[in-house]
Amino acid sequence: MKKRIQLFAVAVLFAAGAQAQTEFGLKAGVNFASYSYAHSANTADMKPRTSFHITGYLDTRISDGVYLYPEVSLQGKGGKWIEASERGGAEIIQSVMWLDLPINVIGKVPVGHFGHAFAGAGPYMGFSMNGENKYADGSTSAVIIYKDNAMKNFDYGINFLAGLKWGKRFSLNANYRVGLVNIVYDTYKWSDNVKNRVFSLGMGVAL
Repeated sequence: MKKRIQLFAVAVLFAAGAQAQTEFGLKAGVNFASYSYAHSANTADMKPRTSFHITGYLDTRISDGVYLYPEVSLQGKGGKWIEASERGGAEIIQSVMWLDLPINVIGKVPVGHFGHAFAGAGPYMGFSMNGENKYADGSTSAVIIYKDNAMKNFDYGINFLAGLKWGKRFSLNANYRVGLVNIVYDTYKWSDNVKNRVFSLGMGVAL
């Protein structure tokens, strides 16, 4: 069912773009992924993990200066858990790949002869694809085991974006994704409330 939802969403976004004859493009760049978390006796701190994203987007004019900007995005998320001293204080690197589907509305303003600046926001939903914990001794464990998941397979939240586009093709982009779902099952008590947080920077090209 999850795969059907993903394929349907991708098909609708790109079919709509083809009919509207809008701009299609690709973006890629670096992610600084972490989690927000509630107080926990098991977790002392959280640090960002560096990863990547690859995104396809459509850019469809709604009215003067306002555009619909849906995306299909492969996002490397996760973070670096620092255990509480009572558990040994070790660092655990959690790497999780997500497929995110944001639907943004953005505004654009001209910037002289350079191009234009843009900013906007919108909701997203995400589907976890695979994940791994890496421990200090080099050992690993899965965080997505389809019979007994430590992490939930679904997320939703708000996506914020801004950037500069020069000419008709190239852009610089910044994103911040705020997850609203507690993505950890209650039986895995890293914390009572773990949510995705991802800041990313990248470049885009219109095709």
